[in-house]
Amino acid sequence: MTAGQKHWRVAATTRSTARTIKRLRAGNAYRFRLRFRGANGRYGRPGRSVLVRPKARPPVGSTPAPGAPGRVTDLRARPAANGGIALSWSAAARATGYVVQRVDVSTGQADALADVSPTTTRVDAPPAELAGRWLRYRVIARAGAVAAEASPPAEARAVGLPGYVAYYALGDSYAAGTGLGQPYDDQQCARSNRMWGALIPRSLVPQPALIACSGAQTVDVRLSDAGGEPQHPDLGGTQLDLVRRGLEARPGPTLVTLSIGGNDAQFVPQFTRCVVGDCTADRETETALIRGKVRRDLDATFAQLRRTAPGADVLVAGYPRLFSEDAVPRDPVFALSLTQAERKLANEWAEQVNTEVNQSARAHGLHPVTDEVMAAFVGHGAGGADPWINPVLPADPATPPGTTPAVPATASIHPNAPGNQAYADVMTAALQAYAAEVRVR
Repeated sequence: MTAGQKHWRVAATTRSTARTIKRLRAGNAYRFRLRFRGANGRYGRPGRSVLVRPKARPPVGSTPAPGAPGRVTDLRARPAANGGIALSWSAAARATGYVVQRVDVSTGQADALADVSPTTTRVDAPPAELAGRWLRYRVIARAGAVAAEASPPAEARAVGLPGYVAYYALGDSYAAGTGLGQPYDDQQCARSNRMWGALIPRSLVPQPALIACSGAQTVDVRLSDAGGEPQHPDLGGTQLDLVRRGLEARPGPTLVTLSIGGNDAQFVPQFTRCVVGDCTADRETETALIRGKVRRDLDATFAQLRRTAPGADVLVAGYPRLFSEDAVPRDPVFALSLTQAERKLANEWAEQVNTEVNQSARAHGLHPVTDEVMAAFVGHGAGGADPWINPVLPADPATPPGTTPAVPATASIHPNAPGNQAYADVMTAALQAYAAEVRVR
């Protein structure tokens, strides 16, 4: 009797104590019971029933035939001479040759490299149309006409800058141009159209989609269906929600830049404590936060970014050392409110965040530019002789009518116009250097 039937029917009769029932559908539930029939032709009372669920038979070819090749399990990619991509793997049992597959991650276009060589190495020279693309490789072992399952993939980026179809500028206030001050082009996010992402030459990247927003934390970047929370109700989703929709509408080579992590580390309230009191006692607490929760949130965010835009180039900017460490700062507010020890400590925390951003980005196949940002701003901290970071500013008189001025101004302790240009110069140089070599992740 199958599920849903109300009456028993005869499945088979037998004179032995065993019987095979054929043509049962895999996944269906069947209940069987036995009744004996005596010499007089009458049936006795049925015994207890049993429930059976037949399993699906393995598809043809899923069980290796005798002599079938083993699977390649250790495909590796590395840079080769002249911009090629060197692939290598260990020999598979019984294999007489191998086929290499190549997929453009940004478009899904697949190519089978016509090579059934018995060697376990291959150097791929991607064609010009794949310059700057992330490529996914797999190897299939063969023994005559019999093929094994494809290997786990290895990914490498071909040399060159692609013709990016889109550029998404994500992140927090340090990416939003908040230090450029009022009036902002987007008041809600304190975002300026002169942010550093917009200053990268158009010969390298298209006009960016400006998504960075002052105050953003990692949770504001992550996908809303995977733990993220839109920072403001009318933004249309989280930052990665917007990227995902953009990629669906316009797939192809994509650039993403961002700075994130400073708000997770509570830089604003921490700096406030330094100004109004003595924050040096917070050293261990802040360090534990950065190396603990902040790092975990960065890992979750960068992992989602990699999954959301697997074919994108992602450059992760860090933070500069915020303050001049001169014994006597030129800024009178700092001279009265921030000791040299506090300014050094704030810089130390910025370096700690950069360390976690750098390590997390690398662990998830993204490209950190934290060291370059830190080096560029040496000698240009707030309170110094040539600051690229604003001091504490009063409420900005350029605040548009109807907008409540912030006190102090939102631009305080953020990169000014020279600072944004410095970020743009760093990212431009980093992008060119990044594109000049084969990358492997």
